[in-house]
Order: sequence, then structure tokens, then C-alpha cells
Amino acid sequence: LFARRDLLDSVKLAEQLSEDEEVLDVGTGGGVPGIPLAILRPDLTVSLCDSVAKKTKVVKDIVKRLELPVAVHATRVQDVLEDLRFNSLVTRAVGNISQLLGWLDEYWMGFDRLLAIKGPRWVEERGEARHRGLMAEIELRRIASYTMPGTESESVILQMNRRKHS
Repeated sequence: LFARRDLLDSVKLAEQLSEDEEVLDVGTGGGVPGIPLAILRPDLTVSLCDSVAKKTKVVKDIVKRLELPVAVHATRVQDVLEDLRFNSLVTRAVGNISQLLGWLDEYWMGFDRLLAIKGPRWVEERGEARHRGLMAEIELRRIASYTMPGTESESVILQMNRRKHS
């Protein structure tokens, strides 16, 4: 079931990305969704980032064995965004909406949008983020929803952008 969910999440996310985007998989863990994205969409420039060195060591080995043109950063997302710029940041099973917005608050100049794969609790997470005042500058839209075959569990892809001030 986990491999099926990993694959379905990655396929659904790949459908939301424009041609030739530069994408950073934040908190990549075992390389999902970043590695499947790089395989499914060779037009993308995919980078992976995780602050746990043991995880990035394994992911670097996978990337090397698959001969994928993927950069792997063994550091926090904030450190990557200090030096590099991306069209989209993607996350899956990393943190709740409040945590994500807290981590990225001062780094929106390094990317255009955040795409987060979330489960059925996303509405509660959004409410909590609003309650904490973290949504004031953020536009959040559900851009995809799908059900894992054979289950009742719905997943969504949320797009978050910082509001533009005129």
C-alpha cells in the first residue's frame, strides 16, 4: 500500500507542474516524491533536500544508481533557499500547514509556490494556521483531490502562494 500511495501521490503531483519547472522536494526522506518526479518528468529540474544526513546519503546513492540528474542537499530548506531559487517547493508527509508556513515565512523570495500533498486533516490544519495568524499573507487553493484505490482515504494537493501587494 505504501509504494502504491508513494507512486499515486507522485503521479498526481507531476500533473500539477508546468514544463521545465525547477522543483525542490522539501523533507524528501526516502526520495518521495522527488525521485519519481524526476523519472516521470525529465523536463523538470528536480532537487531534493533533507536535514537528516543519513537519509540524504541513501537518496544520493539511489539517484546515482538510477543516473538521475538530481541535486541532493543534506541541509535545512532554509539554507538551500538562501542560495538557490525554485518555481515550486513540494512536500509530502513533512509537517502540518502551520509548521510549513513557519519554516518558510522569511524565504518566499526563493520560490513561487508551495505544493503540499495532504490527507483528510488538511481542513483542520488550515483552520489552525488561520487561528495562529499564519494565513494572512497566504493564498491557499486545493488544486487536486483523489482517492487511493481500494480505500476511503482522500488526498489533496494544496497550492500556497504569498499574496502580492500592489
